[in-house]
Amino acid sequence: MRDATNGVATNHTSGTDVGHIKHTSLPDAVYTELRRRILNNEFIAGEHLVESRIAEEFGVSRTTLRSALRDLANENLITMTDRRGSFVARMSASEIIDSCFARYVLESGAACNDLHWITPEVIDELERQIERMKMSALAHDMATIVDADTDFHSVILSASERPRVTELWHMLDGQMGSLMRSSLEQQGIDMDDIVVRHREVIDALKTRESDVIEEAIRSHYLTHLVVDAPEDD
Repeated sequence: MRDATNGVATNHTSGTDVGHIKHTSLPDAVYTELRRRILNNEFIAGEHLVESRIAEEFGVSRTTLRSALRDLANENLITMTDRRGSFVARMSASEIIDSCFARYVLESGAACNDLHWITPEVIDELERQIERMKMSALAHDMATIVDADTDFHSVILSASERPRVTELWHMLDGQMGSLMRSSLEQQGIDMDDIVVRHREVIDALKTRESDVIEEAIRSHYLTHLVVDAPEDD
């Protein structure tokens, strides 16, 4: 998975700053911009990503573009086939539930085992990530919300000092963009709701009560899931 906090982020309708792309890693820059467009729903579910058109827009080769597309496919943001090409993808209901359950189990286990890690410094850092989410929600920037969400939960896992659990949790990072984009659409929620859900986790942590924290994390990941959503064909 590439570091999505680096690279370019230009407006989809105004074209890409090709000159800027040429001064950074081309696959990384193309990946970052395509990821931003997909997460912000500028490329909608099922949309065909026409390689010739995108390569021409960015001023890059097909080889460079396909490197970026492979990374997006690894994150379940697109599907790639030799015959049909690349299409914007969404996770199915069962995939969303499975991913959320895995994160809940790992995060609640690490967070509730020993509460010594809940310090004012940790709470302050979590508050900073929520502020990032608020600003991103105002700008309707889903890509940055995904990054802030990952950083928010990373603070909890890292502070809990369970390195193996943290490692396992981060193995799921590559799916977060697809997970959050898909969840928004299936649950019919907006970006402001994401901020509220993270605020509930902080409020629970401030109680320093294991059962309250465990329930808040469970609710954060599992309560709002649409369990009876139809499966993808």
